Amino acid sequence: MRLMNKTAIITGGAQGIGKAVCLEFANQGANVIIADIDEEKSKVLENEINKNGKRCAYIITDISNEVSIKQLVEQSIGHFGKIDILVNCAAKFIIKGLEASVEEWQEMFMTNVIGYALCAKYSAEQMKKSGQGSIVNIASTSGFIAQPEYLTYNTTKGALVNMVRCLALDLAPYNIRVNNVCPGTVWTENNAFHTGRQYNVDRHGADKHPEIGGKHVLNRVADPGEIAKAVLFLASDEASFITGENLMVDGGYTIV
Repeated sequence: MRLMNKTAIITGGAQGIGKAVCLEFANQGANVIIADIDEEKSKVLENEINKNGKRCAYIITDISNEVSIKQLVEQSIGHFGKIDILVNCAAKFIIKGLEASVEEWQEMFMTNVIGYALCAKYSAEQMKKSGQGSIVNIASTSGFIAQPEYLTYNTTKGALVNMVRCLALDLAPYNIRVNNVCPGTVWTENNAFHTGRQYNVDRHGADKHPEIGGKHVLNRVADPGEIAKAVLFLASDEASFITGENLMVDGGYTIV
């Protein structure tokens, strides 16, 4: 098992990509902390993982709130005694252009940028004590491209592209690696609701639609589990000489 006895915090862990990461990490022997604002979904996932003989706990967390992040780290230490891995996966989706209000901008940045930095800050304090760690942020192809009326979302994801380099540089002396996974379109519950409704498609239809799956050279969207595999690689010792990188897991979206 690739993460045996490692302790991992996964923000946004109760659903979508975060849920897939929790399941993948648990299967690879990690102690899993589900950090999510949705208590009901967190409980369901915790039970699913624990009933299979794995070690998992959920902690209700709002990563737009610094006090909540501090409590997440403290309670994680209380559960498992250490933090080896942080996966920043929680995200706010406000898709707007110049019409976005100041409040909407603040909400987006507090979750998608500042929240990621604060989770890294307080987790790294614990990682330094053990002399090692790995932080993986879920960024996006949206951080590299322009899309109509996606100003708010793409700007926050673009911030992560440079944040990863800065964090990697600052934390390298402590043997803490920091990397981004940048997915293309992933068929999560959120995308099924928003994209599916916008284009009136199910998963099969999304794969075939020229504006969804057709934007990727592999002519389909991703499953959350495919993204989780990339996160697992970067979090594990197999990526021990990789830091400050943006790993594109986008089915070729950004090569054309």
